[in-house]
Amino acid sequence: MTVISILTLQVPPDRRDEVVDYYSSARILESSGATSARLALAVEDPGRIIVIGEWPDVSAYDTWLAAAERLTFAEGVARAAGGDVTATNEVFTVRTS
Repeated sequence: MTVISILTLQVPPDRRDEVVDYYSSARILESSGATSARLALAVEDPGRIIVIGEWPDVSAYDTWLAAAERLTFAEGVARAAGGDVTATNEVFTVRTS
């Protein structure tokens, strides 16, 4: 069953562009194994970044969570944010009619 992951990052507003640039240069979204992924920037909170991933199933998402490169990416995001990043994650199953 398809799942959607929503990662919310809170970073200093003046570091948001650095974090977005890191996502792009490190090709995090392309490396994750998600069938699709997007970055969304909050309009009313310039320090909030949402990462939305679609996965074929929970197992595929769990594989990404356990991947060694994910830790490397997380460290890079923290550096880009100047060490000041808070992350929360939620996973949802997708149901269609």
